[in-house]
Amino acid sequence: MTWESQNMGPLTLIAHLLMSLQIATRFATLGGMFSPSQPSRPAVEDKLTSLRRLDKSRAWNSLDDQLYCTICKTIISGRQIEVVGGTNGLRALHLKCSTPGCFSTPADWLLPVKSDTVREIDILFRDNGA
Repeated sequence: MTWESQNMGPLTLIAHLLMSLQIATRFATLGGMFSPSQPSRPAVEDKLTSLRRLDKSRAWNSLDDQLYCTICKTIISGRQIEVVGGTNGLRALHLKCSTPGCFSTPADWLLPVKSDTVREIDILFRDNGA
């Protein structure tokens, strides 16, 4: 079917094409904004609330609370932990380590222990608590 068979003049056809192009461009731009793999950047209060809601195994007193990631072997704080997903309704919000290439989740994080504490515990167990 050609534009001549639809009784459209050349200017009408150009107007329709431009409108279609505008709509397609707008749709593509909005689609690019919502990538589920990009971390969201919630406000401080929202991030602390998200940490408490998504990681119930810890108290999360502040964003400065630190954890040891057993996957990448680094200490991370609540400020560094990424809140990902949830932006387009296709994936639920979840937490992830911020170290590049590390995909650990709260199940992989432990409270860090100072070396002095480890030494004291080792002495207690070695000497049977005596």
